[in-house]
Amino acid sequence: MLCGSIRTDLNGLKVIVNLVDGLTGMHIWGDSYRTDLNPAGLISFEERIASTVVSKISCEDGIITKALSAESKRVPPAELTTHQAILRFYRFLNDFSPETFLGTFEALRQACSQEPECGLAWSMLARLYSLNYSLELFDLETPIERAAAFAERGVKLDPANQRIRMIMAFILLFKNDFSAGLAEVDRTLQLNPNSLISLENIGYLLTLFGDWQRGPALINQAIEQNPYYNITVHYALWVDWVRQGRYEQAYEETLRFNKPLLFWDPLLKAANLGLLGRIEEGVQAGNDLLKCKPDFSTRGRVLIQHYIKFDEIVAKVIQGLKEVGIDVA
Repeated sequence: MLCGSIRTDLNGLKVIVNLVDGLTGMHIWGDSYRTDLNPAGLISFEERIASTVVSKISCEDGIITKALSAESKRVPPAELTTHQAILRFYRFLNDFSPETFLGTFEALRQACSQEPECGLAWSMLARLYSLNYSLELFDLETPIERAAAFAERGVKLDPANQRIRMIMAFILLFKNDFSAGLAEVDRTLQLNPNSLISLENIGYLLTLFGDWQRGPALINQAIEQNPYYNITVHYALWVDWVRQGRYEQAYEETLRFNKPLLFWDPLLKAANLGLLGRIEEGVQAGNDLLKCKPDFSTRGRVLIQHYIKFDEIVAKVIQGLKEVGIDVA
């Protein structure tokens, strides 16, 4: 249950928002927002607060998802509902642990078997396949062709779902299908052009597909409007800065992309520091990269090309890594 209060004082207006469990009365989340009492700005303040709160509580790693996914952890796999299986996926996104991956994998397979008309379940399974395919997280057969088949089924079952469309676009990125991928991203955006929950992720996809104008612009718009945006989008901004040869700006993005459980975090830092000539720091980041991904020297080029689709940018990344002692085959 979402509740709130409004207070005024000499400094202006303060809005307090709280999220409370309607069954137990337990306080789940709260925040406050301030503005002055300028009448001209009150409507825009109201709209900004509404969209910010919605994003915080309902995005993929938002408050509601985190609270409910923690509860689903206590349910035995055989007893999970389709909804709880989907929540398991969100939990995996937060910790990327082998145990959570395997449990989520089985839960989503079971959900697709028990409720085959649920498009989101098929799409989540497709996304899980594609994450393992593109990041090589775990020793499990997850071919991109099967991910694509699952994603297509999800779209067919629920074509107006923005998250399902985004997953389809991700799969097309990994399949190097640029024209279909960009068309899918455009369809995703058209479904809800004003959705703060999805805006930065759409910008992320556009950027990786090579739309260097719209992609970064949408990401920066989302960052400006939504304090709870998905920080993974800094990776796409990093790619754009490296493309332009603006390595100082690229390095600033590495400080905001903080996913220590993923090898991309130290990869960005190592390559960027190499390109900047900051070799000693880069060597340390390179050591962190090899701890996360011991076979990176042999698999690195393939892994980089899953996400960076332009040879000239890939060459810069590999050159930066070489400067700090990591030779990529």
